[in-house]
Amino acid sequence: MFSKNLLSYYTRKGYIHLKYLDKFDLAEEILSIFKKCKNKSYKEIKDKLRLFEKGKNDYKIVRALTGLLLRKSEFIPNTALNSKIIREKLFDFGFVIDDYQRNKIVTKIATEFNVSENTIEDAFFADLPQEQILNKFELDEVTPEDLIKNYNSSLTQTLLFYASEISIIIEDNFQQVFRMINYFGLMYQINNKKIKINGPASLFKNTMKYGKNLAKLLGFIIVNEKWSIEAKIQMKKYNENKIFSFNLNSKDNVLFPCIKKIENTFDSEIEKQFFNDFKIFATEWKIKREPTYIKAGNYVIIPDFGFYKNGIELYLEIVGFWTPEYIEKKIKKFNQSKTKIIVALNQKLKCSSKDFPGDVIFYKDRIPMKKILNILKREEEKEIQLRIADNSSIELHENIVDITSKAKELDLNPEVIKRLLPPDYFIIGKKIISSLFLTKLKDEIGNKRKYSEIHKILEKYQLTNKVLDLIGFKIFWNGLEPIKIIPKKRDNKNILNS
Repeated sequence: MFSKNLLSYYTRKGYIHLKYLDKFDLAEEILSIFKKCKNKSYKEIKDKLRLFEKGKNDYKIVRALTGLLLRKSEFIPNTALNSKIIREKLFDFGFVIDDYQRNKIVTKIATEFNVSENTIEDAFFADLPQEQILNKFELDEVTPEDLIKNYNSSLTQTLLFYASEISIIIEDNFQQVFRMINYFGLMYQINNKKIKINGPASLFKNTMKYGKNLAKLLGFIIVNEKWSIEAKIQMKKYNENKIFSFNLNSKDNVLFPCIKKIENTFDSEIEKQFFNDFKIFATEWKIKREPTYIKAGNYVIIPDFGFYKNGIELYLEIVGFWTPEYIEKKIKKFNQSKTKIIVALNQKLKCSSKDFPGDVIFYKDRIPMKKILNILKREEEKEIQLRIADNSSIELHENIVDITSKAKELDLNPEVIKRLLPPDYFIIGKKIISSLFLTKLKDEIGNKRKYSEIHKILEKYQLTNKVLDLIGFKIFWNGLEPIKIIPKKRDNKNILNS
């Protein structure tokens, strides 16, 4: 963070905008000054930087960048002697009235320490901050890009220190973000997908510590691929306190440093095994580890897994070996949540299915996939029936259309479309086709009988062999190889009679 006087911003139409940096030239120049100032005193370096900032458009930026580099610099006294002891010995001689008397004292002290008079002179005030010399600067660890990223981050943190409220939206890394919110002692509320955090300006006391903790949270937000921040900032304008809106999100592409993101690994072998089993036995469903956060009273629940299919979202929490206090808190949170979550409960725990509001599955060494699949199937059927009730029929105008594309267009589960399909339409593989299309297809096939020729026609429309049966043909096989198609007997039922 910077001091408030280094906050570089402008306001417009009720919004406050920070002056972020995206070019490296200024950072390169300031870095160059530091590189050339090895073994120079702090005072000398500051003088060079003051000279440098003259004529610059925004001295605040220069001073802020300088401050960041000074934090990475190490200054030490330019002497091997203890300056405090040297001063005490010199002052023990009392006042001096001329240079002759002073030089005589310095010589005496130099003889005592077996050094030159100049060494004593240098040691006199060598421990004062402005006289200390630049001993170590992390040149190898600081690049112009690093400096710009740290500047942008510190600038944002400084502004957020004056926020009355902050709302963030993230799409990943929930566990780490909420862990840090609790660790930093930040006050928050959940409003749909927004995490609303009280800002330092909303408090009556301890704003300094709270503000610094809130500033530290920034790094855990911007590490995500998608994020957004909205804040209400209290700032003075024309000597009046005003509230400005501040917006920032990942699409702004501001250069920020990235802290290491905690890998979303499994907490136990049970979780890992379940994830692998689900991938094998529920191929039509998408599974995601720690997919979101769910409001539960004054707390949040971050379920272990989320299951997704055609707009359906279901969640699973695995409860293993924990303390009684933890289980009690967990049960309380689940009962305060409006979102039903499947609970996989270790059978050794002293809990019953009645303790939780939703489905409870007991497991020993492995979570039973069949029970999970039955729940998913039940919930999917519920959703299908609801959508069918809302859509007694559907209209189709195309002769051939991809069922997935049509489902997206109508915002319906593909299974709903299949069940509401008009009588003159059929499902062939992933396609919906009309009886009119079948007639045209039969005309296109004509007298062709070689399967290789027929296969090219079907491939053009992305159809399976099932369509041949609908239009009155069957495949003649030579062992495992299809050779030709032949008409079915007249007494066989087919869609198109000819």
